[in-house]
Amino acid sequence: MQSLSPHNLKYMRAFAEARREETVQATLAQVPWYHHVALLERLKALETRLWYAQQTIEHGWSRNVLVHQIEARAFERQGRALTNFDRTSRRRSRS
Repeated sequence: MQSLSPHNLKYMRAFAEARREETVQATLAQVPWYHHVALLERLKALETRLWYAQQTIEHGWSRNVLVHQIEARAFERQGRALTNFDRTSRRRSRS
């Protein structure tokens, strides 16, 4: 193998370190390389990277959508959306 830039070697090393655990490998193996690059560039915590990788798999996110979701801090916002579930479920249970 020839012509590997220092930048790509850095990504490859970070990629290998991020894939150490067996359960993590199964998820990360399904994500394309440039998605990995985006995850490695933008996120420090393995748990956060894994969450975004899982969401990418579940929703079929392109790399651009993944980057947008990271910039919009989707991980931090998960489960915080305002809903009317409690109010409407109580109404239905009374009927």
